[in-house]
Amino acid sequence: MTRTRRLSRRQRKRNAHAQGLSAPSTNQRHTDGTIVYRYPGPKGVPFEIIEDSAPDSLGAPPAEPVTQVEPAPGSPVPTTPIEAARHAAARGEQRRAAALYRDALASRPGDVRARCGLAILLAEIGQFEAALEEFDACLAQDPNDVAARVARAAALTGAGRFRAAEEALREVLRNDPSNTEAHFGLASAVARRGLWRDAIPHLRRTIELDSSCAAAYSYLGDALNHVDDLDGALQAYQRAVELRPNDPRVLRGLGVVLDRLNRPHEAAQMYRRSRELAGA
Repeated sequence: MTRTRRLSRRQRKRNAHAQGLSAPSTNQRHTDGTIVYRYPGPKGVPFEIIEDSAPDSLGAPPAEPVTQVEPAPGSPVPTTPIEAARHAAARGEQRRAAALYRDALASRPGDVRARCGLAILLAEIGQFEAALEEFDACLAQDPNDVAARVARAAALTGAGRFRAAEEALREVLRNDPSNTEAHFGLASAVARRGLWRDAIPHLRRTIELDSSCAAAYSYLGDALNHVDDLDGALQAYQRAVELRPNDPRVLRGLGVVLDRLNRPHEAAQMYRRSRELAGA
């Protein structure tokens, strides 16, 4: 019989910190009648996938709640399955939206918009293999859809198929070296395998391409902390806090680095703010 040793909260946090980055989180909202999927990485990502992280994780961002978007007064009532699916997704009703996308595909199997929307929603609720099937169907119709390729790679990361995700993202970058989302996704995939040094150049490139990306600064702080570049990690976390001052995860990460730099009072302030914002 195997005995299980009970870990303290602090030990669980440190263990979680060593596990690496998770795939980005996804929020949804309407913009001029189209779906824009927002996650805490580079801006303007049309397709991206989430993977929930443990609440106490210091090395992976907690999944953000989907923004509840109420329809504007006088806005038209959805009249088609795709419009209804978008409306449901914008309200955070992912499972209902997935069902509506399936309704749309039942009558129009070649509708790429509906299939890609379904793929994203399946990944968002953790059905990564089903999402990959839908992404493959999308790409069979439009092999040049770079956004769908990046989203498919994120689904691979969510499914734990990190090497396959890396290969897919490297292929995207061979053709489009300035693809912000591909650099960010590749950093996440390699970091999930513990290859922190390999993640750093892609995070730096993400920041060069999108200097307002708070998540890239935060993940860079993670990576530099893991390779013991504490001064670099401190600078990265401080910039992340400037961009996202009320993010509990970012504040925790900054606290960890301050602790390691023997600045316990400042670290305690960050931990306290993090707990307050997280409602702990």
